[in-house]
Amino acid sequence: MNDLNLPIHVGIIMDGNGRWAKKRGLARSLGHSAGAKNLKKLLRHIFKRGIKYVSVYAFSTENFKRSKEEVDYLMNLFILMFKTKFKVIDKENIKVIFSGRREPLSKNVLDAMDSIVK
Repeated sequence: MNDLNLPIHVGIIMDGNGRWAKKRGLARSLGHSAGAKNLKKLLRHIFKRGIKYVSVYAFSTENFKRSKEEVDYLMNLFILMFKTKFKVIDKENIKVIFSGRREPLSKNVLDAMDSIVK
């Protein structure tokens, strides 16, 4: 099903969601939420086109320098997305692998990550 002109691997860097929201007079958290929803739609489209692999760079250790409120919001958004919004992962037999450091992520985030990997 893959068009010969399409890559087999696409990389996505989740960057600019907070700036997007701020530019529109919205809270940064609304930008992060909109970015997560957009990622879900984008992934559906990517896999429908027959692209086999997607790498998503969603959080840098640099992001821990943000306000506690923003970091907490992002961590809770990750948990929500991993536990509820990406149920299609199991249904479509998609394999998820996380790379990078696990610390200083909270036990709740790590549990959500481990759950989606299984």
